[in-house]
Amino acid sequence: MKTLQLIFVSALLLLTGCASQYSITENEIENYLNNEMHFEVKQGNQIIGINLVLNDMQVSLGDKPNIMGLTATTKVSIRNPLMPISAKLKTTFEAQPWYDSQTKSVYLRQLNLVNVSAEPAEIEQTLSTITPQVMTFLRGFLENQPVYTLDMNDTNQALMAKMTKELAVEKGKLVVKF
Repeated sequence: MKTLQLIFVSALLLLTGCASQYSITENEIENYLNNEMHFEVKQGNQIIGINLVLNDMQVSLGDKPNIMGLTATTKVSIRNPLMPISAKLKTTFEAQPWYDSQTKSVYLRQLNLVNVSAEPAEIEQTLSTITPQVMTFLRGFLENQPVYTLDMNDTNQALMAKMTKELAVEKGKLVVKF
């Protein structure tokens, strides 16, 4: 019986030593965001209104200590009888990722807007009046939605979800530490 316990404890220590951290790459987070996150806002009526669709996100990890960069492309359509507008807004945010053990997910906090640009560029001045409203929608959405959720159907990720203590941002990856 003691031999069996010794083998079990040795195996457990070996496994714990091998799996003291797990990393999630920028590409994995981008795929999750682009496949799982859907954001669309429609306001107004058939004649006057706005439609926002977030359709492409890019992630940058570790350019600054403990910071995740997130660039989102948003299609903006403004309906009005005088001058309908259709453009793309590219917004770049920086935020601190954090892990919620209840939902087994990574969220963002302290989201700061770094840059906004429009395409076509000449429409940027026209869009400046609605940019604060768009930023409010995006910030609220991104701070309340997970940017990555551990897959509980994957045995390794399910085990990690139970043992995760903290996150660290390194160049090109988010490290889940136990």
